[in-house]
Amino acid sequence: MTGLKMPLSKKKHKCKFCNNSFARENTLANHMCVRKRRYADKDRKPNRLGFKVYLRFFKLTTRSKKPKTVEDFIASQYYNDFVRFGRYLAELKPINTDAFVDYVIKNGVKLKDWTKEYVYDAYLKEHVIKEPADKALERTIVEMEKWAKQNNDCFRDFFRKANENEATFMIRSGRISPWVLYLSESGDELFKRLNEEHGKIIDESINPEDWEVIFEKRQDEVEFVASILDEAGI
Repeated sequence: MTGLKMPLSKKKHKCKFCNNSFARENTLANHMCVRKRRYADKDRKPNRLGFKVYLRFFKLTTRSKKPKTVEDFIASQYYNDFVRFGRYLAELKPINTDAFVDYVIKNGVKLKDWTKEYVYDAYLKEHVIKEPADKALERTIVEMEKWAKQNNDCFRDFFRKANENEATFMIRSGRISPWVLYLSESGDELFKRLNEEHGKIIDESINPEDWEVIFEKRQDEVEFVASILDEAGI
């Protein structure tokens, strides 16, 4: 006979994600609804990052003391947006990911705009100014050492030998801090090699006039960074 449906009483295997019931266990095992698929993907890096941001978002924007769960996350209407942002973070590798996440949330940036280039650019300009000089110095040295390893060179020669395009990109993306660029002796050698377009990109990202004011206000940090750079031969 055709057209007959199995009584619900005989459908003993229920999907905990969509509540659909199935007569056979293997049918349930092969069943893949949207939420079950999301749960299966929970350990992928973009999804893990998206869930972490989701938790941070609700912590900063609500007074609820009940912690959000993975189940809450996969049921959220904003699930795809948070995973998309997680994928963006994985690819971008922003300077201080936690600070960037807090920036977009606390500044009320619309979720759909979190992956826009202008948002990260605005964050970078604010972050590099507020960042403690010792943290900026440490982070920059790490980036220089990565460059040295890739190019079989010495990190202290970054400004002297790095490709002009690469150096400009690393400065614009915040990986090379103004604290090191402007306070090192070798920084001048890089500027001599840059063309007008490179100089314009750097000035728009980290305006030297703005940094003169910052250095004037933070003389103790200037002396500290300058002494370390001098000792390192940078």
